Amino acid sequence: MRMHDKKVLNVSSLSSEERFEFFIRKVADFEVVWGLYDEGWATAALEGSVLVPLWPEEEFAKRCATDEWSDFWPRKISIDDFLYKWLAGMHLDSRLCQVFPVPGDAGVLISPFALEVALREELEKYE
Repeated sequence: MRMHDKKVLNVSSLSSEERFEFFIRKVADFEVVWGLYDEGWATAALEGSVLVPLWPEEEFAKRCATDEWSDFWPRKISIDDFLYKWLAGMHLDSRLCQVFPVPGDAGVLISPFALEVALREELEKYE
C-alpha cells in the first residue's frame, strides 16, 4: 500500500468531528475546497434539506464518486470563490454544507455561516 493510500484510509477512518477539523486546517493551508461536478455540483438530501458535499483534497472527493455520483468527478473551488460566492449562495438557497463525508458516514452538517466563521478563524492563523 502506498503512503498516500494509507493516509487516505487513516484520515477517512477518523470521526466526523476529527475530519471536520482536518478539513478546516487543510482548506486554510491550501486555500482550495473540493466538490464533485457533472454538469452541476453534486448534492444530497436529508430531511428536506439540500446538502452540498465538500472535501479538503481531491482524493477524498474521488473516493465518494460512487452510486448516484458515479458520473461526477472532483473539481476544485478557490478559497476566495468559496468564501465570497459559494457560502453566500448556499445561505440564500437554504442549503447546508456537508463537510467531508466518507462512505458510511455523512460527515458534519453545518450552516454556510458557521463554516465561514470556522474557516476565517483558521485562515487568520496563516496570515
